[in-house]
Amino acid sequence: MSAVVTPGRMLRKRAAELPCAVPYGALPGAPFAATAACSYAELDRRARAVAARLGGALPPGSRVLLAYRQGPDFAGAFYGCLYAGMVAVPYLLPERGMDDGIDEGVAEAVDRVGPAAVLTAADGWSALPVNRDRVPVLEADGQMVGGCPVGELAGRWRPVGVLRGADAYRRYVPGPLGDPLGGRMEPPFSHGDLLNVLQELQDACRLGVKDEELGWIASVHGMDDAVWRLLLPVHEGRAVWETGWPCGPDDRG
Repeated sequence: MSAVVTPGRMLRKRAAELPCAVPYGALPGAPFAATAACSYAELDRRARAVAARLGGALPPGSRVLLAYRQGPDFAGAFYGCLYAGMVAVPYLLPERGMDDGIDEGVAEAVDRVGPAAVLTAADGWSALPVNRDRVPVLEADGQMVGGCPVGELAGRWRPVGVLRGADAYRRYVPGPLGDPLGGRMEPPFSHGDLLNVLQELQDACRLGVKDEELGWIASVHGMDDAVWRLLLPVHEGRAVWETGWPCGPDDRG
């Protein structure tokens, strides 16, 4: 592993060295990172499956809207975009029972983001108000990606050349028309930009900066709360060992 890495390569490194460990980081009300007790090996397996499916359908650099609730499905989709050299644009769905306005919000996000594809979990994809003749919608969770089993797709994935300067992530800020602070796309983060922000956050952690202050640092750079909380524990290598997810050699690829 080169000293110069990308966030995606860092996950590959963690999955090889600590397959059964679970990324650990502070989250309000939960002890785990945004992977929701998903092990490094399982997260890598999901990411490889997503990357293989996207790579077979879209050219590198394509913009992909991720319509998910926070958790392992979102984590796998985000890292899958990094693995495939795609540009991830998260659209975090509300928790169940708080779905008012979701139809209008997703439809507006698709119009504003202009994605080449939309990824979402199988439990909610059919309800998304997206014109599938215009934009393909693929379900991607721990079992299937675009109708193919995750294990099969993960085995097909081959690394692609991802440059540090290539776009990796863009933040979409929802908001009604006419709202100067909402309904916009912010400037892209390259893989190197993500790494730089994560290093700054890691340095702040070493100094004892509190969780909410880490969020302020990330927001200054324009990074979604859900994104830094997902990436930072993997970058730092913080982990616990209790996991019910598969982590055998067949799952690591």
